[in-house]
Amino acid sequence: MQTIKKIFLLSIFTTLYSFYSNAQCPASASFTNNGLTVNFYNTSYKFNSSSWDFGDGNTSNATNPIHTYASPGNYYVTLQISYTSQTLYGPFTNWCTIGGNITVTNPYIYGCIDPAAINFNPSANIDDGSCIYPVSCGVITGINLTDIIHDRATFNWDNMNSSSCDVDQIRIRYRKIGDTTYFNKTMGAPIGNASTCLNTSKRILNLLPSTQYEYDFKIWYQDGTINDWHSAGTFTTLPTCNNVTNITAIALSSTATEFCWDTPSSPWSFVRLKYRIDSAGTSFSNIGGFGVMSPELCKIKNGLTPGTNYRVIWRTWCDIAGGPYRSPVWDGPVTWTQTSSSRLEGENNSIATLEIYPNPSRDVFNISFISETIQDLQVKVLNVVGEEIVVENMQQFVGEYTKKINLQGNSKGIYFLEIKTNNNLINKKLILQ
Repeated sequence: MQTIKKIFLLSIFTTLYSFYSNAQCPASASFTNNGLTVNFYNTSYKFNSSSWDFGDGNTSNATNPIHTYASPGNYYVTLQISYTSQTLYGPFTNWCTIGGNITVTNPYIYGCIDPAAINFNPSANIDDGSCIYPVSCGVITGINLTDIIHDRATFNWDNMNSSSCDVDQIRIRYRKIGDTTYFNKTMGAPIGNASTCLNTSKRILNLLPSTQYEYDFKIWYQDGTINDWHSAGTFTTLPTCNNVTNITAIALSSTATEFCWDTPSSPWSFVRLKYRIDSAGTSFSNIGGFGVMSPELCKIKNGLTPGTNYRVIWRTWCDIAGGPYRSPVWDGPVTWTQTSSSRLEGENNSIATLEIYPNPSRDVFNISFISETIQDLQVKVLNVVGEEIVVENMQQFVGEYTKKINLQGNSKGIYFLEIKTNNNLINKKLILQ
């Protein structure tokens, strides 16, 4: 007689799963797994045969089979056994089946999971921090330009040396956009000199003003790596720094002169003036210290010596900090003679401290003198043909005389100041610019 019993066990265990029967079925089972591979064990206390169904369409009649699943997942596994039991009627063959769910996962494989690493493990699913990357001595980074003015610029870049890369040589090439020929600047030459190139900047001189340039870089490493022309870019130089123009030196008094000029044709920051006595061997001194800042167009110099011949030269800067962004040369000179006091003495009259300023002038002349005695005076300004431009008569005058004479509207040229007293005459030349 044959008896078939099916008993299903639905309990699930984390690491070890056991299938076991009730008292009428002696079947039991267990398994261990390593990733997708599972070892099944028939632990029945009596059986004649085993029949396993792994739940994925595969079966086995082995007692303790080993099965590898194709993919992770949950599978319902059954074990059917046959066994013999003794009865009063003789031995009987019985069958019973047990089953349960198991879960299989990919195995934990530790290793480098980054495909960019030279020790990448395609089977690994947990990164163990062991990745090793190929040494890459790369292109130049961090490129920027500073101190760009009309004739120069400075290139800057990152230090490309590292514990695994030693720079052998760096080269910059540049050219005016539209040109076919490059200029080259090289750091660390010659190649293969076994001396690390540490340069991280290079100043380029003799550029053209208001010009756009293009550039790129090339770098050689001592391990033989060469990164060809890369990191291309452009920059534009600043316009020429033009000097101020039309400098004039107009004496305001016997000890003071005012210097004036016209604004240059390009933006400017300050102008420096230097003067000296107009004779060989004398040294220049500054007027206005560091410089006369834009937009000022005049500067007065005091402390000059009456009756002395001087010269002045000038140069303009277009950077408030000074430096090389300036007009190409010192322009000038402009020369002038500092006015001196005159004294006219007669038998019963005198005039002292005669001053005329500015002279030359563009419009107004300031006349001053002191009449030390009571006397009749006449002050005239005449042109070169003797025509009277200004006439002033004073009776019994004594003390300080001051007058502004405005010749604006008259032709530029030479005029004469004539001061007539009771007994004497003084003449001075006026220059109208």
